Amino acid sequence: MLRLLSISITLNDVIMPTKHHKDWRAMDKKSKGIEIVRGAASAGYSVKSGGISVHTEGQKINLHFDSQQGYVYLVIDCSASMSGYKLEQAKKGIIDFARDAIKKEYLVGLISFDSEASHLCEPVRDMKVLQPCLQNLVPGGTTNMADAIKLAHTRLKLFDGSRAIVIATDGQADDEQAALSAGKQARSEGIDIITIGTDDADREFLQNLATRKELGSKVAREQFAKTIASASNLLPPPRGIIRK
Repeated sequence: MLRLLSISITLNDVIMPTKHHKDWRAMDKKSKGIEIVRGAASAGYSVKSGGISVHTEGQKINLHFDSQQGYVYLVIDCSASMSGYKLEQAKKGIIDFARDAIKKEYLVGLISFDSEASHLCEPVRDMKVLQPCLQNLVPGGTTNMADAIKLAHTRLKLFDGSRAIVIATDGQADDEQAALSAGKQARSEGIDIITIGTDDADREFLQNLATRKELGSKVAREQFAKTIASASNLLPPPRGIIRK
């Protein structure tokens, strides 16, 4: 599920001067975030991509850049209380979220939960695949959030790079401690959690479940769709990988 860009770089051949710096820099336009820098007082080079640096001492090197995509699961509460307006709001928010997340190089998957968790769609970047899965969001049962988090975690462990879970709910989890424990385990493996609640959802619980307090929110039901959609702005940028 990686989009790969493999290039070989001979540093002496690609360095170009800039107007405003004594350093020498070059950017590969086909690969986001790749920077090659030679300091004015150094014979070596620094190659940066996605926050990772490789340093040389004036020698030629070959680098392969893997352009990493992000993976996110929308985890949607389908308990009985979500019936009607709130579930329609959730569906609208899912569509808008997915469109924007895909533009940001994320693949989007879908999990629902009521008394149990259901995997509805693998992470994809095709709305024609994802959108029909919304028909399977049917209300009923209770709020087994813990199993839904565990399911998303298990699936996301299959992928490298940026990974996230976005949870949308209108109520309290059947077992809050189990949900918090599942969330802690996912976060410990580098998976970000964003939480969105409405109506009877517990704001403090949502903030404790999220990776950071500001990633947990509670809104009026009229703002449910908009808030789910705007969660795409909270996704971490996909990380690149450098292989020497």
